Amino acid sequence: MTCSYIVAIDNTYALISNFLQQLLCHVKESDEIILIDDACNIFDTLVFLDNMANKYKQIRLIHLKQKVGFGKANNIGISIANGETIIFINTDIFLESKCIDRMLDLLWSSKKIGAVQPLLVYPQTNKVQSTGHVFSDYRSGQLFSMRKIQDVVLQQNGIRQALTMALCAVKSNVIEEIGGFDEYYYNSHEGLELSLKITLNGYNCCFCSNAIAYHCSGGARKTALNDISKQKAHFYHKWYNSIQSDLVKYLSSQLKLDYQGSNYFILDFSTSNKWKFILKQLNIHTVQHQKFQERFLKNINLFYCLPYSTLNYGGNFLFLCDNMSQLSGNYKWILLREQYKDIIMDLDGNLVPLNYLIY
Repeated sequence: MTCSYIVAIDNTYALISNFLQQLLCHVKESDEIILIDDACNIFDTLVFLDNMANKYKQIRLIHLKQKVGFGKANNIGISIANGETIIFINTDIFLESKCIDRMLDLLWSSKKIGAVQPLLVYPQTNKVQSTGHVFSDYRSGQLFSMRKIQDVVLQQNGIRQALTMALCAVKSNVIEEIGGFDEYYYNSHEGLELSLKITLNGYNCCFCSNAIAYHCSGGARKTALNDISKQKAHFYHKWYNSIQSDLVKYLSSQLKLDYQGSNYFILDFSTSNKWKFILKQLNIHTVQHQKFQERFLKNINLFYCLPYSTLNYGGNFLFLCDNMSQLSGNYKWILLREQYKDIIMDLDGNLVPLNYLIY
């Protein structure tokens, strides 16, 4: 079983040297590494790439004269790849032991499986970056983002509608069947669409729980001067009617009986307007629903938003947010609250106790 690793490159020498040196430790002699230099203008990077291509026979290096972006660069790699498996990998990915082997074992365990991604982890915090995508109301989130990697919910493989192409193994015959990346996109939404197409063509996109890689998210692709909103609009114009909103499915799988048997005062720090509908589907009982203007902030300080009386409220709070990390800087407030029945839900599919953030 041979693999073709496809890597689109427009990076600093430091990042690409760290990436490529560690990748070579995981690549078999029969595999190939296809490096697509996306018109990089960093001299040290170019010299390094040429030296590595001359030194290692597995490396095939292509220099592009004009920047084309992630999708087209990878399509060029696909067109010359020889492997039975294509592994798309960003230059800000760092593999743990046996990561690729475990992905391949799952990928080829069934004819039904078309693509596999590992558990991607932030190296800065050792918390989850991605286990695949979750969809809700014109939004695609990274499922279970910012969870602790020891959590039970992460210990089993799962089928997703779409995966991240930061590191993804896809069967070559599946790529041949569905086609490559839509080159309208430029460093945004390409991989999301490609993996969604795999699902819509009858294959399974899978998360592999025991394969782990670290992802320095945002370091591999340049998005400056590109209007991502147009790409998002293009994506949803094409696929909105085909996407299944699956947020409720992932939240309901984490519900406990006492959650559904309690009444909650809703403190809504989320940008979504669909939460009342979602809570009804989850059979969560509410006594009041308060929405806050701070919902657009990346970091929310509860001492600024909530009066002292909330610390002594005798009922249960349900905090809503886009991702629970928005509330992670509230150690003291949560400690003072001393209410262990308060919970958080977010658009990335997390449902955890509020004190999860401090313990």
